[in-house]
Amino acid sequence: MEFFNLKVFRYDPTKDSQPYYQTYKLPVEKGMTVLAALFKAKEEQDPTISFRYNCRAAICGSCAMRINGHATLACKVQVTHLLEKYQTDTLVVEPVGNIKPLKDLIYDMDWVIDKLKRIKPWFIPKEAPPADGKEYRQDPFDHQKIDYASDCILCNSCMSDCNALKANKDFLGPMVISKAYRFIADSRDGAKKERLEEVLKDFNLEWCVRCMECTTRCPKEVQPYENIIRTRIIAAEEGYKTPGEIHAEIFEKDIYNRGMLNEMLLPIRQEGILGAAKRAPFGIRMFFKGKVNIADFFGGHKIKRHEEVQKIMDKAKQMKDKVKIKIIPDVQTVYEDKRKSKKMKAQQA
Repeated sequence: MEFFNLKVFRYDPTKDSQPYYQTYKLPVEKGMTVLAALFKAKEEQDPTISFRYNCRAAICGSCAMRINGHATLACKVQVTHLLEKYQTDTLVVEPVGNIKPLKDLIYDMDWVIDKLKRIKPWFIPKEAPPADGKEYRQDPFDHQKIDYASDCILCNSCMSDCNALKANKDFLGPMVISKAYRFIADSRDGAKKERLEEVLKDFNLEWCVRCMECTTRCPKEVQPYENIIRTRIIAAEEGYKTPGEIHAEIFEKDIYNRGMLNEMLLPIRQEGILGAAKRAPFGIRMFFKGKVNIADFFGGHKIKRHEEVQKIMDKAKQMKDKVKIKIIPDVQTVYEDKRKSKKMKAQQA
């Protein structure tokens, strides 16, 4: 392929009532990044194209944008690779999703900064500085818990493709919660309670739909989705009764007592009478579709061989102190029983 089309999202609020797309025909050059292609179009064809950039080395996060529908860093991806990946001769470049565009590929960072301010994304020491004047020391195992999250460059790629944020603009979003986790899980930080209470407001931890788009799009492998799950675990460890924690407890009790979830009573047990009343129309539709058994309202029935399920669960509870749980396979951080650190185990020995 000798040439390709660079289709760029254009919008100037001072003169355009609606956004539009403008296409630039450019030569295919080996090693050319999408950012370099934008520069070529700007320098040789149209000097009015606006976009952010800085380091050109996938460090600063300034050049994040959507390319053929997915967020990434324009300086990190090469034109030839994308043309081959999508089997096309056209690359569509747009500003990141879920955030208001200001001009062309430049988007409104103030909206994101306002969300970040809520979780105070800076180190708040819980102890006075070391007397020897050196930095705050940390056990390598404790540091490993925040190693991935510390690499976030605030590029908003995860925010762009977050399906929950698309549905609810008040949701803090994966980047913000991931940044909160980085400090919540830091053994040296003293504002864990304050940050947890902030991310627990408005069901922020529950809004994640586990689509993993944020982790898939993250150019620095920060694992935003996994950090949301880790934050939920820490909240449970600290005694906060989140809807997810309550649901898990109800689920566990139902499986133990009857071998299956009682969906008829779940809303009342989890959200109370008022919460269940809000879901009544949905429950009525489920009933007429044959999805709900009215007998479940009175306790329902137990599954066959229910006693075997109880034996398995009893055995699992006996083994809980011996089981190491990994949050995600490719993470090196291991939570032992989700509540025990390697250091505590060594002290007990």
